[in-house]
Amino acid sequence: MNFRPLFLILFLIFPLLELFIMIQIGTEIGAIWTIFVIVFTGVFGALLLRQQGFSSMMRVRESMNRGEIPALPLFEGFIILIAGILLIIPGFITDAIGLFFLITPIRQWIIQHFISFQKIKPMDTASTPKDPLDKPNKRIIDGEYTRDDK
Repeated sequence: MNFRPLFLILFLIFPLLELFIMIQIGTEIGAIWTIFVIVFTGVFGALLLRQQGFSSMMRVRESMNRGEIPALPLFEGFIILIAGILLIIPGFITDAIGLFFLITPIRQWIIQHFISFQKIKPMDTASTPKDPLDKPNKRIIDGEYTRDDK
């Protein structure tokens, strides 16, 4: 796959577009207010990343404690990480996309779209055994042992 067009967009066209929008907004509201908004969204993104990241980690931990695979909370945490990074990067387009990713229904829609696009089937946790010994054809061997390394 040829990644040159993607790199061209990411490293040349996108920053130029961000700069153009910053200049346009700066002429409308002033340079000081433009810098304030960019710094504010960076600080806001860092704080939201910290808060949302901790809550996402708690959902992963709770899911694991219930014996479930924490795939959905991990996807959500990944999208929150991307949103925080986009909010920290200076620019109005990245800020808009980052704020867009922080809206919970949009995050869930993105995850569902990704799952359906990748043809990933959610596991039925009720039918899967939580303990490897809970298999229907289990074989238990009874025995005794002693440690000789003392």
